Amino acid sequence: MDFKTDIENRIKIDFGEKSSEAFKILKAAIRKTDYLKTDRVIRCIIFLSEKSIEKLNQNIELATVDTRDVMYLAEYINREEFGSAKRVRDFNKVFEDSETNVMEN
Repeated sequence: MDFKTDIENRIKIDFGEKSSEAFKILKAAIRKTDYLKTDRVIRCIIFLSEKSIEKLNQNIELATVDTRDVMYLAEYINREEFGSAKRVRDFNKVFEDSETNVMEN
């Protein structure tokens, strides 16, 4: 599995000396659960992981159960208030552009 350039760069920046471990974890998860391989899901997992290998594993597990969970958590704010959630990121786009011209789904 080859990752898009923005994903590779973000993993290297976020995980630093642990980036090779992060790559291995992500690739193993994608081999095991094929539907995790979309760029959007991968970006959401990385964003939510906050530079932590432990959180990376947790978010992969969450996405394995239902990818919509990581997309919702990564892309929306005000999630706690019923009917008030607002989409502020679109991880269909590269990291650098994910917060511009965001459309509600």
